[in-house]
Amino acid sequence: MTNGPTDLEQRVRELERRLDRIQRAQAPLLAPSSLHPAIALGLILIASGFGYLGVGLPQHAYQFLLAGLILLVAYHRGALLLREAYWRWPQITANYAFLCLLCKLLIGGGTKYPLEWLKVPTIKTVPPGDDATWFNRAIPDFEFGWEAIASVSDWSFDMTRIQVLLLIVTLLGALVRFQPFASLTALILLVISIPTFFAFHWDWVILFLIAGAAALYLQTGTPARHID
Repeated sequence: MTNGPTDLEQRVRELERRLDRIQRAQAPLLAPSSLHPAIALGLILIASGFGYLGVGLPQHAYQFLLAGLILLVAYHRGALLLREAYWRWPQITANYAFLCLLCKLLIGGGTKYPLEWLKVPTIKTVPPGDDATWFNRAIPDFEFGWEAIASVSDWSFDMTRIQVLLLIVTLLGALVRFQPFASLTALILLVISIPTFFAFHWDWVILFLIAGAAALYLQTGTPARHID
């Protein structure tokens, strides 16, 4: 009668050891959450520095607003870890700064003047100088040039608002899983943003995106406790 429970306990222990070996085999060698929070914080700060050199400072209120919404949703959905103790708010602030620069890249069109090239030819008289001869005073010189058309060449619009509208519509289409509509609006957003992309310094932008992606990856996974 005493051999039954002993054999059962041995089988349970053996089963637990096998399950532990399986879990260790399936676990990654280096989980992002197992690293010290200072690594992710330092990397996101470095990425923000690259972003400043590549795209400059955000200049539109929509970029700050959209960055805040993205950050709020990311923490609410658990996509990013909330760090413990005194690492939490520095990490949140650094993430917000990074996302503001990322939104500057995505919706940083600013004010555009699409008809500034539209000008008309003009001929102007050049007034003679004080040391001009009597001939130059009698027959003035003429100068040929180009002059902008009032209320036409200076017509402008806010490209950032259009980009924000298309981005919101794209996200809503993806949210309701209406993929053809979301793909179309995303394509339109990409096409109208191409002229804006040429204004950025892409040597720094590439480093900004790589370092930022790595920093965000280090903030995913299951929270782990760190001993300071």
